[in-house]
Amino acid sequence: METTDIARGLKLARRLLRRGPDGRPLYPHVAIDSDCRGTGKRTLLHQIGLAHQGRLEKLRGIDDRRIPVVCINTPPDPGSAADWSAALAVFLGWDLYRPDTDQRPVQRMKDFTGPALHVMRHARTEICLVDGIDRLRAEDLQSTFDHFDCLADELGLTVLWSGIGSSDILREARTARFSSLRRPAETASLRQRSVPTLWVNRLPPRCSEHPDEWVSTLLTLDGRLRLRHHRPGSLLEHQEELYRITDGLMEHLAPLLGMAGQLAILDRTEAITLDVIHDAAQYLDLLTAEREAL
Repeated sequence: METTDIARGLKLARRLLRRGPDGRPLYPHVAIDSDCRGTGKRTLLHQIGLAHQGRLEKLRGIDDRRIPVVCINTPPDPGSAADWSAALAVFLGWDLYRPDTDQRPVQRMKDFTGPALHVMRHARTEICLVDGIDRLRAEDLQSTFDHFDCLADELGLTVLWSGIGSSDILREARTARFSSLRRPAETASLRQRSVPTLWVNRLPPRCSEHPDEWVSTLLTLDGRLRLRHHRPGSLLEHQEELYRITDGLMEHLAPLLGMAGQLAILDRTEAITLDVIHDAAQYLDLLTAEREAL
C-alpha cells in the first residue's frame, strides 16, 4: 500500500541511490524513520529494494548471477559481526549448519563475513536493507555500525536502516566513532554527522492543512475492493470513523479493511458498511486499543 510518505520516500530514495563519478554511492547510509510504530517503514524499505532491482533488470536484463539487493532483519543478539554475517548468509541461501558425527547440527563456521563479502562482491550487490535497527542494544550500536561501514566501503554499498529513531541512532554512531581515541575536548566539539532520512509518519486526519493525504489513501484502498455491491468511493463516507478507529496507522487500516471485506462476503452484503467496519474492528481488537488510549 502506497501512502503519501511512501510515494515521496520512493522518489527521494531513487536520488539518494545514485552513484558518483567514481561509481561509489553518494550516501553510504540512509535512515527510514517515523514518529511511531505501524506507519509503513518496512513497506517503504522493501519497495525501495524492489524498485531498484526492477530498474536494473529493465536496463540490463535479468541475470541470475546478480544479487543487487540484500535484505536482512536485526538478529535477536547482534553483539558481534558473526551474528550479522549469519543473517547475510541466511539471505544468500546458505545452510549454516552441518551434522557432526552424532548427526547433531553444528554451525559450519563462527563468522561468515569473508564468504558473504566474496559472494556479494561477485554478485555486484549495491543495496543492503536492514530492518529493526531500533531493536539494537546500546552496547551493540558501535560494533554494528563499524561492521556495515566496512561492508559499505568494501562493496560500494548503500545501507538503508529502518526503525523508530533510526536517524538519531545513525547520527550518534557516526559522530561518536572511536571516541575513546579522542581527548574529551575534541569529543565535545564534534559536529553531528548528517544522515539522509526518509520519513514515514502516521497519516494526518483530513483538515485544511492536509486535505488530501487521508482521502487519497482511502481512495486507493477503495479502488482495490472487489465486492459485488461496493460503490466506488463509498469508503469516504466513513472516513472520520475509519480515522478514529485506526489513528491514521497503516498497521491498523489495511487489516481493518481486509477483515471488513471478508465479513461482507460472509454475511452476503458484499459492501463495506459502518456495521461491518465495527465488527472487523472488534475482531482485530482495535476498539479495545482505542478505549485504552482514551
